[in-house]
Amino acid sequence: MAARTKLAIWLWGSEPKDRSLLAKLDFTLLPYFSLIWFLFGVTRASYSSAYISGMKEALDFQGKDYNYMSTAYLVTYAVCQMPGTSLLTLVRPKYVFVSANVTWSALTMVTFRMTKAWHVILLNAIEGAFSAIAYVGALFILGSWYKRSELGTRNAVFCVFGHLGSMAGGWIQAGLLQSLGGKSGLPAWKWIFIIVSVMTLPVALFVAWYLNAEEKEHAATRIIVPSKQSWDLTVFKRVLWSWQFYLLPFIFMLYSLCVQSLSNNVMALWMASRGYTTVQQNNYPTAIYATGIVGTVVYAVISDKIRSRWEVSIAIGLTFVIGSAILVADPPTAGYFFAFYLLGTTYAPQAVWYTWLADVTSHDVQLRAIATGFMNSFDFAFVTWWPLIFYPVTDAPNYRKGYIASLVTGALTLPFIGLIAYLEKRDTARGVIVRLPGSSYTSGPSEGHQSQERSKVGDERNAGITVRSAEVNV
Repeated sequence: MAARTKLAIWLWGSEPKDRSLLAKLDFTLLPYFSLIWFLFGVTRASYSSAYISGMKEALDFQGKDYNYMSTAYLVTYAVCQMPGTSLLTLVRPKYVFVSANVTWSALTMVTFRMTKAWHVILLNAIEGAFSAIAYVGALFILGSWYKRSELGTRNAVFCVFGHLGSMAGGWIQAGLLQSLGGKSGLPAWKWIFIIVSVMTLPVALFVAWYLNAEEKEHAATRIIVPSKQSWDLTVFKRVLWSWQFYLLPFIFMLYSLCVQSLSNNVMALWMASRGYTTVQQNNYPTAIYATGIVGTVVYAVISDKIRSRWEVSIAIGLTFVIGSAILVADPPTAGYFFAFYLLGTTYAPQAVWYTWLADVTSHDVQLRAIATGFMNSFDFAFVTWWPLIFYPVTDAPNYRKGYIASLVTGALTLPFIGLIAYLEKRDTARGVIVRLPGSSYTSGPSEGHQSQERSKVGDERNAGITVRSAEVNV
C-alpha cells in the first residue's frame, strides 16, 4: 500500500485532490486520444499496404491515381483542421470526437467494398475531413485540462503513441497479409481494411472522460479560465493581430521541412545504394521512431519540470543543425546512421511546441483553437510540395540538395525561438498572458491580473464554467 501511495505521489503529486483529478484524466482522456492516434497511424498505413497487395490491380489504379488518393486526403485533412478545432469550442467535444472518429474508421471499413479507383479517392477525401481533428483536436483538449507543469509530458505520451502506430503499422499489415489472405473468399487487401476498422471502432465509441462536481470545482482553482468571449468579427481581429498565430506555426513548418530528410524513404534508398538487404532497408529506419520517442519524452518532461519551453527548443534547433550538417558533409556509413538517428530525436516539437502554443494562448481559448488548427494546416501547405523539389526520388541516393535545405530550415528555427521566448516573457510581464503562481515569468503586473482572473473563476464556476476547458466542456 505504501509503495502504491509513493508511486501515486511520484506520478500525480502530493496533494490528494490533484492526484484524484489527474489520475482520472490520465486513465480516461489521455488513453482515449492516444489509442485513437495509434490506430490512426495503423489505418493510414493500411492504404499503402493494400495498394501493393492487390488493390492496385483489383480497382484498376492507373498512372498517378495513388498520388491523387493521397493528395485528396491531405487537402481535406489540412483544410478542416481550423474549423474542426473551432467547433470544439461550440459543441461538446465528446460528441464531436465520437462522431468524427467513428465516421473515418467506418469509411476505412467501407473501402473493402469499392470497385473503382475513383471510389477510394473520393472516400479518402471524405475521410480526411473527418479525421482532421484526430491530432490537433486532441492536443487542443489536452491543453485545456492540464497545467503548465503537466501538459508537455501528456502531449509527449500522446505523440509517442503516434510513433508506435507508424512503427507497428507495417508489421500489423504484414501479419494480416500472411494469416488472412484468401479467407472467406476475400483477398488479403480487403481483410486489411476490415480488421483495422474492427480494431478502431470500439475505441472510437469509448468515451468515459468526465469529472464530478467536486473535481470540476478543484480544477477551477488549478487552471486559469480565459474570459468568455463570443464568436464574432472581433475574434478574427484578435487572432490576426496576435504574434502567436504566426510565429509558432512558422517554426513548426520549418521543423517539418527540416525533417523531410527522415521521410520520403531517404534512409532506405541510401541503404540500398550501400548494398543493404531489403529486410534491413525496412527495419533499420524504424529506429528513427525509437529515437523520436526518447527525444519527445525527454524534452517534454524537462520542459514541464522547468516550466519553460524555450530552453529545450534551442537544444532541438541545434540538433537540427548538427544532424543536417553531418549529412551535408557526406560522412562515412556510420556517420549517416548517427545523423539519421540523431535527427529522429527532433520529432519532439510535435509535443513541445504544441504545449508551448497552449502556454502562450492560455488567455484566449478562441485564439488557441484557431492557432492549433492553423499550426498543422500551415505545415501541410509546404510539406505537400517541398519533397518534390528537394527530395525527389530521382536524386536517390545523393540527396545533397535536400540535406542543405534541411540545414537551412533547421537553422532558421533558432532566431525565431528566441523571438517567441522574448514575446512570451514580455506579454507575461504585462499581464496579457496569465500565469498561475509558481509558473515561470511570474511578475508583479501579471500577479495582479492573475488575482482578477481567479476572481473570474469563482464567478464563472457559479455559471457552470468551471475550468479553462469550460469553453470546450467535455
